[in-house]
Amino acid sequence: MTNAPPQMVSQIWPVPIYQADLPDADGYNADLQRMILQAQAEQPAPVILPGGLDARKSSEDILTWRQPAVAWLRARIYDAVMAMVADMLGDAARDVKDEPLAEGWAVTYAEGASLLPHTHHSTAIGGVYYISPGDGDAGFLQLLDPRPAAVARFASPGPIRIQPVAGRMVAFPGWLRHQVRATASREHPRICVAFNVGYRPRGDRS
Repeated sequence: MTNAPPQMVSQIWPVPIYQADLPDADGYNADLQRMILQAQAEQPAPVILPGGLDARKSSEDILTWRQPAVAWLRARIYDAVMAMVADMLGDAARDVKDEPLAEGWAVTYAEGASLLPHTHHSTAIGGVYYISPGDGDAGFLQLLDPRPAAVARFASPGPIRIQPVAGRMVAFPGWLRHQVRATASREHPRICVAFNVGYRPRGDRS
């Protein structure tokens, strides 16, 4: 009698997705929303987000604004990055010497606004923080299966939908394709801050 070979199913190359509903967000979101809408009103002309339909984008320096609410948001983004790195690298995360460097921009979505599938291809980790979800079906974030062959062969569960909620932060690898479905919010815009995080050698200020 021969022994049957052991059977095993392994998860290979899983995709880490960070989600957190920040408990102290309410105290900062009102300030963030006010600053973003004021900056948007002062723009000489609306900037439509590339790949977006009626999705207005701010300048990419929002995380450099010298305001307590922005400092809080920047710190929470780095919390997300540290959690992602720890999950992806395990014990090796302690050996990472490079310095994370974040940039961010605000996006406001009016009724019907959406964003086509895209990646944050030039960054290590991308993500979004929701300040105001709007009302109604305020445009789900959809994370798309990165395996084209699985999608074509009907071996994929399909997009993962994440509902925008005020105070919710989401982060994922920069190479992961994602999109924003059209918002049905009529009275209140959907306001968020999207961000990219890359790395530079510690001490390099170039």
